[in-house]
Amino acid sequence: MTTGTAHDATQPSALRRALLLGSAGLTASAAGALGGWWWLTHGAVDGEEGKLLSASFEDLSGRVTPMRTWQGKTRLINFWATWCAPCREEMPDFVIAQSRYADRGLQIIGIAIDRKPPVERFVRDLGINYPILMGDPAWLEAVKTMGNPQGVLPFSLVIGPDDRVMLRRVGKLKLSEIAAIFR
Repeated sequence: MTTGTAHDATQPSALRRALLLGSAGLTASAAGALGGWWWLTHGAVDGEEGKLLSASFEDLSGRVTPMRTWQGKTRLINFWATWCAPCREEMPDFVIAQSRYADRGLQIIGIAIDRKPPVERFVRDLGINYPILMGDPAWLEAVKTMGNPQGVLPFSLVIGPDDRVMLRRVGKLKLSEIAAIFR
C-alpha cells in the first residue's frame, strides 16, 4: 500500500481548473462588453423616432413649432444643453454644416434640454444659424429607445427626406461625419 495522495486522471488539476474558470470569465466579460457596445450603437427600437418626428416644440420666441415643418429634408436633430461640454464643442461644426449643406437639403434642428435664458445667450454668442427648440427633460427618457440607451447628451439623429434614420450618434458629432452624408 502506498501512502500520499493519488492523482485521479479524471479530475482536472487545480491549474487546469483555474485556467478554465479564467477563460470562462474572460469570455463572459468580452460577451458583456460586445453586448453593451451593440446596444449602445444599435439598440434602437425601429420606428421610435416617429414620436420625435410627430412632436412639436416651443422655439426661442415662444412659438410652437412642429417637427414636420422640415419634412422632406435631411434633418440633423441634436439634443443638447449649455452645461454639456461636448455639446458646446460640436455646435460650431453644426453652424458650418448648416451653411455648407443647406442648399443640398440639410436642416439642423437643435433641441435644448436646458433653461431658456442660458440657451438664448449661447445661441446669440455663437451665432447659431439653425432653429433651436426647447425640449422637456422627459425627452432624455424618450431617446433611450431611439439609440441613446443611457439618455445622455449630446445625442443626434440624422433622418433622411424619407423619414429613415441615416445616423445615430451618442456623443459629439463631427463635421466630417456630416460631410460624408452629402458626398
